[in-house]
This record gives sequence, C-alpha cells and structure tokens, in this order.
Amino acid sequence: MANPSSSLSVADLIQRLGGDPRGDQAFAVLQFRPLSQAGPLDAAFAVHERLADQVSACQAGLMILPPSLAQLASRFKAAIVVADPYLYFAQVAGLIQASHRAAQVQQTQVHPSAVVAQTAQLGQRVRIAAGVVIEEGADIGDDTDIGPGCVIGANSRIGRAGLLHARVSVGAGVQIGQRVVIQSGAVLGSDGFGYAPNANRQWVKIPQVGGVVIGDDVEIGANTVIDQGTMSPTRIGHGVKLDNLIQVAHNVEIGDHTAIAGCVGIAGSAKIGRHCQIGGAAGILGHLQIADDTIIGPMSLVMSSIETAGKYVGVMPLAPERQWEKSAAIIRRLPEMRRSLSRLGQAAGLKSDPSND
Repeated sequence: MANPSSSLSVADLIQRLGGDPRGDQAFAVLQFRPLSQAGPLDAAFAVHERLADQVSACQAGLMILPPSLAQLASRFKAAIVVADPYLYFAQVAGLIQASHRAAQVQQTQVHPSAVVAQTAQLGQRVRIAAGVVIEEGADIGDDTDIGPGCVIGANSRIGRAGLLHARVSVGAGVQIGQRVVIQSGAVLGSDGFGYAPNANRQWVKIPQVGGVVIGDDVEIGANTVIDQGTMSPTRIGHGVKLDNLIQVAHNVEIGDHTAIAGCVGIAGSAKIGRHCQIGGAAGILGHLQIADDTIIGPMSLVMSSIETAGKYVGVMPLAPERQWEKSAAIIRRLPEMRRSLSRLGQAAGLKSDPSND
C-alpha cells in the first residue's frame, strides 16, 4: 500500500492535468489497480466503451473514464472524464511515483558502503545506494537515484530527477540529461568497436574518446550498450526510448522521440531520424541515414539509407553474399517484371488473372 502522506487528491490532478471531475475531489489517489482487482482505496481506468461491464463491476474508489462511459461516473466515489484515459493514467502514475519519492527522500542520502570522490558534486535530495562508485568530477543532479552497484565515471554528468537501477555503468565524461531512466546492466560510454588493419592483417585499436550525450526524458533498457564515439559523441536525442539488449555503436545519432525495441543492432555512424519506430531484432548497417517518422519492422535488415518516411519490412534467408545480392535485386524488380509480363500477355491476347491485379 502506498504511503497516504504522499498521495495526491483528485483536485490536485485536475489542477495539474485537467479533466472533468465527478464526485469527491478530495479523494486521495494512492495507486492504480486493474479493473478486476481495484478496491475502494484504489484508482482504475477504462479506455473503451466495450469495457462497460467491467467498469460497472469494478470496486475502485476513483475511475478514469472516456466520454463514452461518462454515464457510469456516478457509480464511484470519484471519477475523472478525459479524452484519452490511457495517457491520463500514464501521467497520473508518474505523478504518484514522484510524490512517493519526494516523501521518502527529503535530503541527500549516501549509503555507508558507497565510494564518492571528494571532487564529485551531489545535488539536493540525491539517493546513493550500497556499493556505488562515483569518480572524480562527476556531477549528480537534484532528486536523482543511483541504484546498488552503479559506477559513475569521472567528469560525467547526470541531470536532475534521474533514475539508475542496479549495476549501471556510466563511463568517464558521459553527459546525461534530465529525467533519464536507465535499467539494470546498461553500459554507457564503453569503447566503440574501432580498429584499423595493418600490413600483417592485424587489428590496431583506435582510441575511442568522443563520449556519449544523452538527451532529456530518455529511457534505456536493461543490458543495452551505447558505445562512445571515436572523436565526436554518440548522441541520443530527447525522449528516445530504448528497449533491452540494444547495441548502439560509436557515433550513432538517434533523433528525438524515436522508439527502438529489444535486440536491435545499430552499426557505427548510422543516423536515425526523429519519431522513428524500429522493431525488435532489426539490424541497421553503419554510415547510413533513416528519415524522420520511418517505421522498420521486426528482424528487418536495413542495408542502405531510407530517404522517404514509410513502413519498411524485409527478412531474407542467409545465402552467399553475391547470391543474396542478386536475389535482393530481383525482389526489388518484381513489380516492374510483373507489369512487363502483364503487357506481354495482353499483347498475345491472354486474359489476365484478376487476383493478380
């Protein structure tokens, strides 16, 4: 059960987020529960009128409803009618979480087992968990939580209201914006995969010193790795959402508010536009560009730049490279070949199959 001292009232929500309130505006919003499990002290929400029967049976104290279910508002001690209940739920849940955190951490807390360098700067109401290492010159913003076992490299910066779960590694000089959430095991600022072959066919390491820059409101999933650039930073834009187990290679740039699902691999120096969506296990080759608002399907392989926004999909079986390239070229030409065959058939007096039109 949430702490009642950190709760928000319906009136607070209306003041911050708007909405059409019904019933008791003093009702304390402690937590959300599913429609089938919510009790008199809980909040719940419904997104569609097809849930009317479940809403009618729900025992929640507060219900967030769309206009199509507004007639059910009187069944609850309090209700809020909004155009998008799902978005409203997300916003309210975030406010509840922030309120609980504010009640728990009213001054900076450093666990006795943490190691914090003398020149590191800790903001107000920062919480440092067990086993954390914060190196020289690091700067941790106000209201930030650093989970157990995290390592924060020298001269790195984490903006206000950040949340790093256990065992996150932030390399030296990495710059992280405000309200960034990083899940366990993520690594930011590891060396990029950069090597130059010599005359003996041996690999000579290229020092990777470009760093990483992360924008505001970014979320980075568990065990995702973002390599630092070679001479200039790898850049992740504002509002980007990265799922678990993503590889972001050196000098990649990801535009604002792009979302990338798990197990995607992005090779070096690829530039991904704003508001893109990339499905799980897709592969993106290096040194190419992807236009804003592009959608890439799961397990698709992007081998060349995408200049026009749209939805792109494609999976082909493994084959020797030359054979694969020939097959890919033929596939791209299939619509043109079909039209040519249709014209030849018409010229020969053959009827076309309507199912192929």
